[in-house]
Amino acid sequence: MGCEIPISKGVELPDLREIRERGQLLRGEFLDAFGRLETAVMQYIGKTDVKATSAMPFSQKLTALAKARDRFRNPKRLDVRIAAIRELLTVRADVVHSALEVVVSFDGRTTTTKLQFQNSSDFDRRALTLSCDQLGLIIRRLNQLAAQFSQQRLKEATPTAPASASA
Repeated sequence: MGCEIPISKGVELPDLREIRERGQLLRGEFLDAFGRLETAVMQYIGKTDVKATSAMPFSQKLTALAKARDRFRNPKRLDVRIAAIRELLTVRADVVHSALEVVVSFDGRTTTTKLQFQNSSDFDRRALTLSCDQLGLIIRRLNQLAAQFSQQRLKEATPTAPASASA
């Protein structure tokens, strides 16, 4: 019960232990990439007067940044980056709050393996199923977003006129 793999002649079965280990390594890389992204966002927040603390959930930090979009040199880029991060927050929730499972499917000719993350606090929602390649692409996107955030520019501070000396 649980994991049944029919044996078919001439079909090479995948090494599930190897796939699981690769999945765990990718999961670790995913979490590290999200950590780097959150660090980049917090460092950026530190350059502004946006009110955000390290104890705040990441989604609230993004909301605080979005409310202060007029302080940024290119607020549309900020909007795009925040939207991209928000899309990945549900992926992060599933990856963090689940036990990694390996799913094997066989269509008669091809054996396919995927990583599955069933969010333990939301069983009503369908499990997130990704190939190793898909998870790798998400990791690259997270690293790209972190790099972009470190390059996001603020508006130049308006110089103040020097005070005139009057005696």
